[in-house]
Amino acid sequence: MSLRGILSDFGSADVFQLIAQQAKTGRLEIERAGRVLEVLFIEGSVLRARPAEIRPDGALATVLLRSGAISEHTLDEAWRLQAETLDPLPELLVSRGMITQEEIDQLQRLINDETIFELFLWDEGKFAFEPCEVEPGRNETPVRAEMVLLDALRMRDEWGPMQRELKDLTLVMTQEVDLEEFRARRDEFEGDGLDPKALEKLFTLANGRATARRVIDLSRLGTFEGARGLRALMRAGVVSGEARRATDSAAVRVRPTASRPMLAYAVLGLCAAFAVLLLQLRPERLVDYPVPVASLADTRASAATQRLRVALEAHRWAEGGYPASLAALGGGLRKLLATVPLDQYSYERSEDGYRLTRRLD
Repeated sequence: MSLRGILSDFGSADVFQLIAQQAKTGRLEIERAGRVLEVLFIEGSVLRARPAEIRPDGALATVLLRSGAISEHTLDEAWRLQAETLDPLPELLVSRGMITQEEIDQLQRLINDETIFELFLWDEGKFAFEPCEVEPGRNETPVRAEMVLLDALRMRDEWGPMQRELKDLTLVMTQEVDLEEFRARRDEFEGDGLDPKALEKLFTLANGRATARRVIDLSRLGTFEGARGLRALMRAGVVSGEARRATDSAAVRVRPTASRPMLAYAVLGLCAAFAVLLLQLRPERLVDYPVPVASLADTRASAATQRLRVALEAHRWAEGGYPASLAALGGGLRKLLATVPLDQYSYERSEDGYRLTRRLD
């Protein structure tokens, strides 16, 4: 059974119910504004949900950085080793002692939950289900689609009121009491299924420098549970949110790629770079991790940086090296960079890569 349609006519809940009722095995793809999410089913149960990836384990790499599980330097080293060994990223990280298997499993579940949450916030888009063979991976257990559906609809119903109170995940979160007073007043904001340990983690991360989005990422609770916890803390007055620039991440750094990767990765990189140029992807296609409430300014800045990354890689593959300066990017790349404010970036080329920094206002 192949199934295709648009969400405005046949919503995500209807699609999940139909696949569950007919106990189908296969892949469901949902696309909205160029962003694609994938859900794998086994006999009508949900096995895995992920953003579509150009590079294998790209979503995992992103969440590893955002959650603070590994540093950019460690990920750089992992990518370099993977180009030599061709091992899957999770196995390589664990075998080299860069992270534990328990952390990998936790973050894989987080990606799954975030993808489902994002999917059920969509009212527009198109979907396609195709039967295919699906095999569970390590520690993966199918979950009944009905259970996933009920939980997703509950979160969707609660998300609207929650957004009206929290308003913006770019708010900088600040503690209004010390830890001792927080613990003494815990009864004021616990309840409704909120985990006391999770609340304390959110409180300690609200250091006056990190945004709500950053606090949630570091807590590894997921967007919904993290936002719910922050709302409870704000209601109790132990944490406040202020609209000002965060100071814990002032630069966007591009990881240098290996100078001479193996042929397979060279071909993959070349195809990916020129595919972006030919398809002229919109900014939404360049988002690789669900951030349902990211501000428009942040989204545009991230998309501009990603377009610039692609242009630099395309230049490297076409000319045999990175450009001496951003001004040297030209020709067919001009259209891709038409909306990128190059004057807001500083660029330094080195022997093994480059460093790109976006200056914040």
